[in-house]
Amino acid sequence: MYHRLLKILIITQDSRLETLLRGVPPRERFSHHIICRAQADEEVRDCAIILLDSCTTETIKMVHAEKEAHAALIACCTASSLTGLTEVQDLLDQLWIKPFTDAQALSSFGKILARLKEREDASLTEKYLDTLIDSLPDLIWFKDARGAHLKVNTSFCRAVDKTKAQIQGRGHYYIWGIEPDEYAQGEYICLESEEIVLNKKETCLFDETVKCQDELRKFKTYKSPIFDVDGKVIGTVGFAHDVTDLQNLLIELNILLEGLPFAVMVTDKNKNITSINQKSINLFSLQRDELIGGDIESFIATAGNFARNKRWIVERNEEGTLLISKDQVLKIHDEKLLDIFGVLAGYIYLFLDITLEHRYKNKLLMDANTDYLTRLNNRRSLQDFMRKTPCQRDTALLLADLDNFKEVNDQYGHDEGDRILVAFSNLLMHIFPAENLFRLGGDEFAIIVPKAENTESVRSVAQKLLAGFDERIARRFPHTNISVSIGIAMHADDGENFGELFKKADIALYDSKNAGKNAYTFWISNASTMSTLADKMGLSNRLPAQTKNDVPLE
Repeated sequence: MYHRLLKILIITQDSRLETLLRGVPPRERFSHHIICRAQADEEVRDCAIILLDSCTTETIKMVHAEKEAHAALIACCTASSLTGLTEVQDLLDQLWIKPFTDAQALSSFGKILARLKEREDASLTEKYLDTLIDSLPDLIWFKDARGAHLKVNTSFCRAVDKTKAQIQGRGHYYIWGIEPDEYAQGEYICLESEEIVLNKKETCLFDETVKCQDELRKFKTYKSPIFDVDGKVIGTVGFAHDVTDLQNLLIELNILLEGLPFAVMVTDKNKNITSINQKSINLFSLQRDELIGGDIESFIATAGNFARNKRWIVERNEEGTLLISKDQVLKIHDEKLLDIFGVLAGYIYLFLDITLEHRYKNKLLMDANTDYLTRLNNRRSLQDFMRKTPCQRDTALLLADLDNFKEVNDQYGHDEGDRILVAFSNLLMHIFPAENLFRLGGDEFAIIVPKAENTESVRSVAQKLLAGFDERIARRFPHTNISVSIGIAMHADDGENFGELFKKADIALYDSKNAGKNAYTFWISNASTMSTLADKMGLSNRLPAQTKNDVPLE
């Protein structure tokens, strides 16, 4: 937002310093204008940094008297002449002892530049704050822990009829024009509320009576503690809204409702809507007169019809009533309103936005069923799917296993192995719907192909997967000997389940591995027994006691 030109004056007869400092890049939002003179002149007054290469006590005093208050003054001297500068060392920002290296000079000069930038940034931040608080109509103030006012806004000055200069550093009695005895006898609680905030160390809301220019005013006041970097309370900040002119409880209630960060509806004891805030109107895109007088339970039950901007679904569960749309989730919280005698007077309904919490809960459920690295469904998800989903005829199951993957991890590290897994997962998602993909662990993957018309259609996707692997992965990782083997089984019998289909695909995968890898193998029905083949392959411990009379064929 700002740009500052730093005028840098070097008083020297040696051009080395000028050449060295001209090579220093300016800080962000700054530029440099370097001037080199043999002796000090009137330009001292306009410079932000003044460097005296050879100097005396008198020169330092003269330059210090002429320069701007915030200008940085640097002096260079030898170690032998240091004692002669004792009385003026406090006037210097830095003292460079000769001889010094270029690196030492650049380091010291960099610290000066950093300090000037910090000062400029701090000044700009204070301007931001002043502009913000002065633009607000409510009273704003900052106090230290003793109660002295450090900063106030223009509205505060108008209320007490004093300037900021008159207020700064002063306490409550002077600023508000009230004597301690009068304060003690009145209904004032300003000082006590400050103590409450300091002790509680949290934001508090107060109803305060304040004397403003011989007139008593009522304020709704928020006060918050200010902490230092060590967590110690060093003061308070206050925000006061004048509510003196509120004529009745309904107006005050409406102001309170409008100040809440969520939609609110108030009903009578029969649950007919009597008051709503603007956020309710905005949320449901309805006019005030369309809501006032209506039954709130009917409104909630038919929210999908009432609201014009989006379709809401009503969900009732153990957590309460939820209104769910495509991009927002609201939780409806209701409380009874009792009159002074404890008799039911009505209800207040809060429509709390829990979209983030709802998404986080769903994310936890998704994470439990999703592989962290590849974002594919995990083994648990496949087990749930196989347990809950009937195996339909014409369903194909492909099991894919990366060949030589262990060697990749051993030779190139697990990070490289992870990159291959992610690349392979992206290839799978490019070919198949994500809901049909599962990472079983390590380098094993499962792919479900529903409604496979025949073996040729499945053979086609297997060939597409092998070709895609060669193009997208093998060529991307040419330093590895990575490839993929695939085992395929198709559902044929009405009594067959996913578990049996999985076992067949697993043995077909084993056959692909034995056939030289980088291939796919089909399992189809035949007269040989699976259990016999499983024993030959060393897989009998992975199969159930009862098996089908099938063998794997290429």
